[in-house]
Amino acid sequence: MTALSLRRLSLARQLLLLQMLMVVLVVGTVGWVTTVQASQDFRTESERRLLGTADATASERVVRDALVVHEEGPVGVRLERVRVAAGASYVVLVAVDGHVLATSVPGAEGPDLEVRADVRRGASWVGEGARFGRDAVESQVAVFSDAQSARDYGQESGVEANEVIGYLVLGRDHPSRLEVIRNDIPHVLFYLALAAGIGVLGSLLIARRVKRQTLGLEPRDITELMEQREAMLHGVREGVVGVDMAGRVSFASGQADTLLGLRPPVRGRSLESLAIAPEAVAALCGAAPGADVVVAVGSRLLVLNTQPMQVRGRQTGWVTSMRDRTELLSLEQELAAAQAGTDTLRAQVHEFRNRLHAIAGMAELGKVDQVREFVHTVMDDLDGRVGQVSAQVEDPAVASLLVAKASRADERGIDFQLCDEAHLGQHHAGLSADLVTVVGNLVDNAFDAVESGGRVEIDLREDADRIVVEVSDTGAGIADEDRARVFELGWTTKQGSDARSHGFGLALTRMACRRHGGTVTIDHREGAVVRAELFTDDREASDG
Repeated sequence: MTALSLRRLSLARQLLLLQMLMVVLVVGTVGWVTTVQASQDFRTESERRLLGTADATASERVVRDALVVHEEGPVGVRLERVRVAAGASYVVLVAVDGHVLATSVPGAEGPDLEVRADVRRGASWVGEGARFGRDAVESQVAVFSDAQSARDYGQESGVEANEVIGYLVLGRDHPSRLEVIRNDIPHVLFYLALAAGIGVLGSLLIARRVKRQTLGLEPRDITELMEQREAMLHGVREGVVGVDMAGRVSFASGQADTLLGLRPPVRGRSLESLAIAPEAVAALCGAAPGADVVVAVGSRLLVLNTQPMQVRGRQTGWVTSMRDRTELLSLEQELAAAQAGTDTLRAQVHEFRNRLHAIAGMAELGKVDQVREFVHTVMDDLDGRVGQVSAQVEDPAVASLLVAKASRADERGIDFQLCDEAHLGQHHAGLSADLVTVVGNLVDNAFDAVESGGRVEIDLREDADRIVVEVSDTGAGIADEDRARVFELGWTTKQGSDARSHGFGLALTRMACRRHGGTVTIDHREGAVVRAELFTDDREASDG
């Protein structure tokens, strides 16, 4: 039977075949052990019995007399009775000169009648031997003359008392393995039938129980379902994680491993042992209610949706789908920055249109000197602002952002200043992009915190391996009860329809700082002072 045809059998038949194979193996092993044990028992019992019978027979008068007179006489009949009574296969009585007085094997002579040397010296021996072409258990004893034999026949034969006058050999052939097996066949067949019956019944019961637990599915069906589940888990773009009631991972897709920064295998491991952010652990265990829960995991912003898993009306855990919102939020920030830039350009267009109207009016009135002075004033103001930023900030992206924010501040009536001691060099694209995120979000938050007439100041400092961005404002500051939540994703004090688009600035700022091993802290003086720190050597993120 091939492996393919075996897999096509039902679960009950597979279990039955396996059970029958085990039964055959067990019975075969037991039969072999029984055969070995039977041979050992045969040897032990035969040695004891043959030696005792031979010793007793060697001391009988009829045996001694036959050896003394060198005639068989009635000893042959006696020895045959002894052989039958002892269950022996053969018996031989040999005189010291090698003459066979009696034997149960007709024609026995030569090597078949040899006696051990120690027996010739008067000892007794029992053990394994080979005689008459078969293996046997054999006993050899010396026959001694006694005083009575010496008196009765001593003068004629020259025999003295206590003299070795012959040897008695009593042997029992070993049964062959086939004979042992033939003798045990009834027992083996009985046990085989009993074991087969128990095996069949057990296989049917096990198969029934297994099929009930597997909803009637055969092993090949379960295999197909598992393969399809793995293909589905690793084929969807969103990450999927299942957690049981004890907080252990039941399953996780490859995308989930990537998003959460896990190293497979994770199945069966607790969430605490996987070093996942506490916010993510709470969401995966259903402790963070609500849809589209946003959590920060490393340098990613993930949107999690958790639902309880129900099996037969009983909750067995939670299943969570997740998607990466980092790129989406970055695009939203870029879109917001572009929109702010557009609004700034629109305001500047409006402002320059008013200035052009003023210049045109003065030209029509012939106020040439006033036109020239007005134009120089506007040019000097613009050049002074751009020149100050360019002189202190060498990074073009950050410098352009500060110029745009200054125009935005003018439009909103906010006094926006760059500290005189501020300085920032040019950096690689990755660090420059994160600096734009940090500076843009902190300045925007400061603008939102102050009203028209307020003041916002930014300071940029840089040493050998560290960059510090500090933004202060004259706003109302942050309430004590809100300080612990300002870095939570999606948390904002703003109200209205656009509130969902806020609450990510400080969270994105902290993520950008952590990518470069830095931190973000908030202090309070007149208003709020936010201090962001980034390292230029991209060391590992801290937990600050």
